Amino acid sequence: MLSWPRTWGADRVRAGRVVSVEAPGRQVSGASIAGRLVLTTAGAEQEPGGAVTVRPAVSGRPFAGVVTWRGPGGAALVRVDDPAWVEVDGPATRFGRIVTGRPGSTVEVCASGEPEIWQATGPVSADGDRLRLDVGGEPPEGAVVSRDDLLIGIVAQDGAVITVAELCRAPGFLAAVAVPALWPVELAEAHLTEPDQPRSPVALLRAGARVVGFRGRHELMDELGAWCSGAGFAALLLHGPAGEGKSRAGHELAARLTAGGWATLWLDETAPDVVVAAVADDLVPLLIVADDAQSRPEQLRALLQACARHDGARPLRLLMLARTAGDWWRLLRGDALAGPLLDGASVVALPPLDDDGLYPAAVHALAAALPGVPGHAVHHWPSIAARLTAEPRETAGRALTVQTLALADLLDAMWPGPAVTAGKTPEDRVLAHEQRYWSFTAAWHGLTLDDEVLQDVLAVAALFGPTGPDQADRLLSGVPALAGAPRELRDAVRAWLADLYPGTGGRPWGTLQPERLAERFAGRRLAGSPVLPEPLIAVVTESQRRRMLTVYARAAGHAASLTDLSLTDLCVRHADRLTQACVETAISVAEPEPLLTALQRISADPDVPVERLTLIADRLPRLSPLAVQVAQRIADQHRRAGRMPELATALHNLSIRLGDLGRRGPALAAIEEAVLIHRRLAGAAPETFEADLARSLGSLSVRLGELEQPEPALVAADESTALYRRLAERQPGTYLPELGKSLMNLSLGRGALEQFPLALAAIEESVAIFGHLAGQRPETFLPDLAASLSVLGISLGSLDRDEQSRAAAQEATAIRRQLAAQRPDAHLPGLAAALTDLAVRHAVLGEKPAAVEAIAEALTIRHQLAEKSPAAFAADLEWSLHVHKVVHEMGS
Repeated sequence: MLSWPRTWGADRVRAGRVVSVEAPGRQVSGASIAGRLVLTTAGAEQEPGGAVTVRPAVSGRPFAGVVTWRGPGGAALVRVDDPAWVEVDGPATRFGRIVTGRPGSTVEVCASGEPEIWQATGPVSADGDRLRLDVGGEPPEGAVVSRDDLLIGIVAQDGAVITVAELCRAPGFLAAVAVPALWPVELAEAHLTEPDQPRSPVALLRAGARVVGFRGRHELMDELGAWCSGAGFAALLLHGPAGEGKSRAGHELAARLTAGGWATLWLDETAPDVVVAAVADDLVPLLIVADDAQSRPEQLRALLQACARHDGARPLRLLMLARTAGDWWRLLRGDALAGPLLDGASVVALPPLDDDGLYPAAVHALAAALPGVPGHAVHHWPSIAARLTAEPRETAGRALTVQTLALADLLDAMWPGPAVTAGKTPEDRVLAHEQRYWSFTAAWHGLTLDDEVLQDVLAVAALFGPTGPDQADRLLSGVPALAGAPRELRDAVRAWLADLYPGTGGRPWGTLQPERLAERFAGRRLAGSPVLPEPLIAVVTESQRRRMLTVYARAAGHAASLTDLSLTDLCVRHADRLTQACVETAISVAEPEPLLTALQRISADPDVPVERLTLIADRLPRLSPLAVQVAQRIADQHRRAGRMPELATALHNLSIRLGDLGRRGPALAAIEEAVLIHRRLAGAAPETFEADLARSLGSLSVRLGELEQPEPALVAADESTALYRRLAERQPGTYLPELGKSLMNLSLGRGALEQFPLALAAIEESVAIFGHLAGQRPETFLPDLAASLSVLGISLGSLDRDEQSRAAAQEATAIRRQLAAQRPDAHLPGLAAALTDLAVRHAVLGEKPAAVEAIAEALTIRHQLAEKSPAAFAADLEWSLHVHKVVHEMGS
């Protein structure tokens, strides 16, 4: 037996949590989990109310306690009533659940023992709630199973592990123990970690602190609850202005799902890719929350690719919280790899919270929490709260604004100094009190810097989040007053920052929260010094530049004296380093005008490198008029330089941009020129340029079809298909899927000209190709197989081969149903289309009952989709309604 070190689990949880629990004729282990609560096991004779003795393993001192709850497997909660009991010093207990069952996962098991604490480490495997331990021996009853600082379960009398997930589903447990969420153990490195204890009153306003009780939003929570039902993957975007309550709704949903044993991953923006990829192996109901989703497109793409590999046997939900559902969302949905999972994603606009009772509730809740903030325990906050709420008052505004007002009123009542000034916003009043905290903590650290310097440092901290110690020093060196200062001074400033706002996930420091307050503060500092971030642009990462521009753009909305021109000029002056961040930020913020102006000025520069123009064009939304201007400039530059391959590619891209904006004539002219150039290049170097020619011809066919020129469109499609056939013979792994798609388009083109036998031949070949590919890689090619089968059904129907047409439609529907069961958001639209086609096939054969059944299911799906996204699905719904009318007018 090994002696247990001075920590339990991870170094952050003290050994003082390990206890023994004694009753007549019985002694087991347990753990102190919160305040006076102990999690342990109880014998069959120990009912709630039974007296026990609790001994911390470190001291061995006895304390009187009582069993307050009995749960599954003999699990029990004990409340220590002894007034001499001292609560364990350290972070609050976090609870976790094994979610992947990946081989090699290990856990720690520890228990009280004589004379030393019993401890062991070993692998664990999971099958739902059941855990199998291999720790080289039988753990004592009541031993705690953990991983790092996550409590996973407790060992029962028979040696089985009673998981916390099982306890959360048991009646009464969550009423006694605050479990805001079950962390996914194997994904814990990707989980956002927030400080446990508030360092200043402002921390009480964080959504994760959950100080003010959740109020209202009944329809929203019902909708989110319904969204979480069923297996497979589904995504939902909840968007609204800052401070409206998005994050708070996310925390409330996580808490409610915890009662069903769900795990929740609150995704950290710096989560390692390898950990995010492990989501694919999830085996239990899992909610993933991506807050500020618009600011992390790359991470969302990686996450969605992992979700695409999930087997769909259990619920997997992705809740994205964002301030807008604008260009960033359209780009993500249009992504070739991530977009298909979001085809049917719900998009919910968070309405304002209309709650006259929020202000008094916030005042009383914050008054109850303020004694837990260092330096605030000696005041009698309840009496102040009673005075503030004695008379009704109008408190309109967003949820966070009302709560900020409540905190400002409480603090002003105790310290009515400089914060109480007519015309000050609640945010400014709270920030005035936060300045006292900054100054006091700086003095404690021996810093004698002016308040202006300290506030510049805090503004830099809000604008840039350091990735590590070395970069933290470079950031501090970029503050004008600290440039050239001794390293010892910068180290002291760094320690001050870390003390104010502790860093998590390896970061040297955190930042002022909530974000809305940080943005308000940054806006005030930038108004006085718009070039404050300028010296740091060269030493930070691309993601930090994007963060800086995001905060800067949002801060402009908080400070009237911070002009849009300041941000625009900053981006133009540093176009060599800020162009990429500028375009990525412009598509994500609610008010992108200063950034778009900067991009227009950058792209209009006659000396701008084509590489910078391409950087802008590749990242702008397809429907952006600026994207067309930039695409035209790229083509012009390549034309002047005589770079023919690059010019052809630029013209192809320009055609796509023009077509997206409905400018069909110019789009056709651009693609016709691209085809001419690619044809000339392919004639000289076929192995290099034939694929480009095939793509250009495919696009030419589309443009001609849009202009109702079916004959030349078919000629282009025919030539494109012939090229892809030749390419597929040489490189089937690369070009066989392209040939399958080209054949599908060729079949539709032939069908439009009533060349039905030729259309059938083309689509039969396409079906054969995708059937072969789907057999090898079903997760990639089953959707293509379903699409080609649907076209096959249409083609067979055109030749009056109605029974074969119905069979093809049935096969397509079966595939779509299988895909929708795994990933409803991605494949429900396709299932509705397949069911509508199937209803038509049944109707043609006079099979009215089957047609009615198919179209009814299609309409159910399409009504749901149209309710979530009317613009995207209205036309599809109209077609299904037409089919429904025709079917019901059939004779019986």
